[in-house]
Parts: sequence; C-alpha cells; structure tokens
Amino acid sequence: MAPREGDPKSGTISNIKLTAYKKFPTNYPHTTFEQWLSGKRIDDDVGPYWRVHNKLYDLTEFIDKHPGGRTWLQVTKGTDITEAFESAHISERPEGLLQKYFVKDITTPRNSPYTFHENGFYKTLKRKVRPILKKTGKGPSWKSVLIQDGLALAFVLLTFASTVSSSYTLAVFAGIALTLMTICAHNYFHQRDNWRMYYFDLSLLPSHEWRVTHALSHHLYTNTANDIEISSLEPFWEFLPKPDKIFIQRYAGYIYELAIMATLYLIATLQRMYDIWAGKTPLRPEYFLVFFELLLMAVISPSFWMALKLFLIIHVTFSIVFLNIGMTAAHHHPDIFHDGDRMRDNPDWGLCQLDAVRERIEMTGNLFLVLISFGDHTLHHLLPTVDHSRLHDLYPAFLETCKEFNIPFSFMTWPSLVAGKYMQMARTTTNNNHPGYKPKAS
Repeated sequence: MAPREGDPKSGTISNIKLTAYKKFPTNYPHTTFEQWLSGKRIDDDVGPYWRVHNKLYDLTEFIDKHPGGRTWLQVTKGTDITEAFESAHISERPEGLLQKYFVKDITTPRNSPYTFHENGFYKTLKRKVRPILKKTGKGPSWKSVLIQDGLALAFVLLTFASTVSSSYTLAVFAGIALTLMTICAHNYFHQRDNWRMYYFDLSLLPSHEWRVTHALSHHLYTNTANDIEISSLEPFWEFLPKPDKIFIQRYAGYIYELAIMATLYLIATLQRMYDIWAGKTPLRPEYFLVFFELLLMAVISPSFWMALKLFLIIHVTFSIVFLNIGMTAAHHHPDIFHDGDRMRDNPDWGLCQLDAVRERIEMTGNLFLVLISFGDHTLHHLLPTVDHSRLHDLYPAFLETCKEFNIPFSFMTWPSLVAGKYMQMARTTTNNNHPGYKPKAS
C-alpha cells in the first residue's frame, strides 16, 4: 500500500499522523538499502559531511583509520549519524577523537526527535556499563565463538549429508541450522569488521546490506517510518497503525504469509542479481558465497538438478524459520510503540528504545538461546556493538538505571509476542498514551 500524498509539513502521509520525525522520510516506503540511504541524505541535508548532534565533521581522511571498519563511514557520508555514533561508542575516547575532524556548528534542527542529554537515561546507562566492559571486554567470548563456529559446522555437515544422500529431510535440517547460524552471525556484523560476520552471507541475506537495513536503520529508528524493516515488508505486513488498511492486510496474514516467507529472499536475490547486472548495485565479493555453496553441492550431488532442489529446500526453510523468529522476537504487539502512536514526553533515545522493544523471558539466561533467537534484545538494542555473550553481565547496571529513572522493566512470553504480531497487524487506531514502560500510579 503506497502512502497517499499529504502535507509533508504536517507530517501526515497515508493517514498516519507522525510523531517521530519533523519530516516524513523521503522514498518511503523503502525497499532497498540504497533507497533508504539516498532518502536519508536528502532529509538530513548535511552536504558531504557527517553530522553528530549539532556539529558537522569531515571524516573522509578517517575512513581508512576507523577501528570498526571503513564501511560504516562510507555508507553514512552525507547523513546525520548521531544515533549511530552514540550507540556504537561506549567509551568517551571517540568523542575526543571526533574533534580533530570538526568543520562547523549547524543550527538546523535534527530531523530525528531523539535526545542524548548527559543526565538522561541513555548516557547514564553508558557511564554505568563502562567499568564493567573494561573488565570483561565487549568482544566475543570463547563461548560465543564456539557456538557460532559449531552452528557453522552443523550447517556444513548437514548440507553435505543431504547432498550425498539426496535427502530432502536432511536439507530441511540444514536449513534450520543455517537459520540459527545466520541469526548468531548477526551478532558479529554489528561489531568491527571480522571474518565471522560473513557467515551471514551463506544465507540469501548479504551482511553488507544488512549493516544498513538492520544496524543503521532498524536499530536506530526502531518501529518508525524510517525503519526499513517496517517499510520493506509492506503491503503484506502492515505493522504501523494505518486507518486505511484493508481487511486482508488486517486479518488474513496468517493465511498468505507462509507463501511469501518461503519466496521473499529468493525473489530479493534475483532482484539483486538484476540490479548488479544493470549497474544499480556494486558487485561485492561476499555475494558469491551463497552461489559457491550451490556449486559445491552440484559437484558432490548425483545431478545438478538434485543439488538445485536441495539448495532451494535449504533456503526456503531458512526463509520461513528466520522470518518467523525475526518478526516475533521483540517488536510487534499493540503495547509496543509504532510510528503514529504517541511518543513519550522525554524522547531520550534509550527510553524510546525501551518503548519499541520487549524482552522474552524464555530466552534470557541461556547464551545459546540468546544467540540463536535474537535474545537479550533490549540490551542488544541499547548497546549493539557489545557481543551477546557480555550482555548478561550488564543487567545489574541496566536495572539500576531503570530504577534510578523510575522505569519499570518486565518481560513478555514468546507466545504473547507471536499473538501480538497479528494483533498489531489488525490495529488501525493509534495509542494516545505512549506504550512504554510507564511508572505505576502511587
């Protein structure tokens, strides 16, 4: 459902009275990472620079020196990176380093509504976790590495076994192993460049694109019109509370979505191949990994057609399982903030993340479950560059910060989030009271 024309100044598009942005995102609904980036450059309007809060910086000479890898700075040139800078850097050192590349102050208000006040929730949380991470480190623990590499090995062995035996059943299990391995690998592409993030590319999901669509869009502007994980799913999954949703969109998702889930990433891969051929998308080496996987299967399979069928079974299984986990993990329920709902009066970025995320009680406390199901999701959104294996150690500081700011924190069950997904798709009215962690009346 394409948004109807409206008045950009009033923020009313497709009957949504936006509360999140001063200007409705250009190119909405976004379907590709290039489209999202080009729209953000237009909306942020900072020329050839990078904006952090109300200052402009020229980081061109720093791109090759950036400890996290050059990609983060390459793709964000010409945009406001305030949320990315704050959430990626926990220590104070990057703030000092940034001054070397200062260009000028800027008086134009940020399009983003979020704040990062020194005495606010998010900055306070970062100060509390610094000494903890200084002791433990923020990178992968040996347990995290063992689980990630173990899942990769399981995927390879199951794929090999299914191919030599021409077993469709084993191909399904290989697809499940691929799903768990890929979800785990998502932990690694949030971090500085490392070879394990390329496990993600063994699926039909390129890590380079997901660093934009997931890490830079979804993580920073969760459940808003600027979250491409919302807009790219339209019109089949309409999660924003639009009053003009049709009956099928509201109530028939559980009927048609399985077929869409099965083919969504295959179609996206074909589209990417066409865009590369047409010169719209640059060819990257890691794009070949999934096709190399098919090539190896063809070499050891009795026939190419059998290898192709097994390959498709693996990746269709992956698509179905991955999307089912991803869309019910943390973000969709009528009690969770979606663009159009009333935002809290204090738009601290950390507090707004709490409003857009819920935690599943079943996943907490077990690192394996956390890594394979987007677990410890609240802390992951608040501190995305911290390895999942370190998040459990940060709960005391997080809960202490919640108590200091009178923010009750509670868990949901996974079944309630599964049901909540369909309830949210049916919702057409906005929440007049912000749906965050509201203090209880005394």
